[in-house]
Amino acid sequence: MARWLGFGSIVAAGFAVVGGQLLGSDVVVSEPIVDGVAFVVYACLGGLIIARRDGYLTGWLLTLSGLAIVFANGYAGLSFVGPEAAAWVESSAWAAVFAVFAAMTLTFPSGHRPHGTKAWARLGRIALYALPVLVAMSALTRTLVGSEAVEQLNPIGFLPSFLGFPSELGVVTILTAGTISLIVKRKHSSGTERAQLTWVVFALATLVVLLLATFVYIFGSLAITGIDPGDAAWAPVSVMMLLFPVSFAVAILRYRLFDIDRIVSRTITYAIVAALLAATFFALVIVLGTLIPVDDSSWQVATSTLVVASLFNPARRRLRDLVDRRFNRRHYDSRRVSERLAEQIREVTDPLVIGEAWTQVVASTMQPSAIYLWLKDPKAKS
Repeated sequence: MARWLGFGSIVAAGFAVVGGQLLGSDVVVSEPIVDGVAFVVYACLGGLIIARRDGYLTGWLLTLSGLAIVFANGYAGLSFVGPEAAAWVESSAWAAVFAVFAAMTLTFPSGHRPHGTKAWARLGRIALYALPVLVAMSALTRTLVGSEAVEQLNPIGFLPSFLGFPSELGVVTILTAGTISLIVKRKHSSGTERAQLTWVVFALATLVVLLLATFVYIFGSLAITGIDPGDAAWAPVSVMMLLFPVSFAVAILRYRLFDIDRIVSRTITYAIVAALLAATFFALVIVLGTLIPVDDSSWQVATSTLVVASLFNPARRRLRDLVDRRFNRRHYDSRRVSERLAEQIREVTDPLVIGEAWTQVVASTMQPSAIYLWLKDPKAKS
């Protein structure tokens, strides 16, 4: 229950900011819509992982990254927010965005903080604990950090201003190092794990390259011309942040990342069944009303309801097979193997043959490390 309260609070905060932007008169409508779509995608992916793997940090980090992006892009567009508060939230939220992505590189794909006694595991834990400290440092310096807030005073800042840039650089350094560690991990992986890492690592590596190139471009422009490029310089990074959940979704749906294919398949199945039955219901009501026009339409509604109710189970089974074949292949294959076993049992009476067939089914569906089967000797005394 606590996890859903936490997840619901994050979702409510994100939609509150997006809704406040839409109600503002000075905001371009397309901006909050883009933020809202990005937040929905991040929250849906995070919610799926939280539902299946409650203890995995990845689901919470995905959801928080969507919330941080919404605050970084949209908090300044709220009509009731003052300019000082908007500048502070924007500066701090961008530091939080990159920190969340950095934490994701340190906890993926295990979903937990690095563990063990090796040097890389210790460094990973230190980096993970350092991220919130660096974000706090960035948010509490006397001047705000950011392309539009270089000389703006921080209303709540008390730390020396020179700590602002090192804190931001520290977050980017951890993000870069974490991405490199994932690239190395992918190199030593194989099979499905390698395919899962490929999609996520490619997106993260592209994001890091664009981020570093943007920093070089901005500081180079300031050093050579003294002109700040502004928000336009961050456009490639923003686009990559929108594309990142797409690559993550491919790893989830195509390569069974975090083993949430059953949740995805059931969600898709019931959504399609509900849409088809609703369309069938309204079509029947209209057709019956046209063919047999009467003053009382209750019989049309009752007839349509009975027809739709009779179609529910056949439609659900048929669509479940079609969706499982694409999104939940393991369950689809195991069901087919189990059906073949049932057919063999009807025709074979030899317990050894049945035991061998049963062993093959268990090995192909559950993939255990070892299988033991005990058969009672019919000649032995009970």
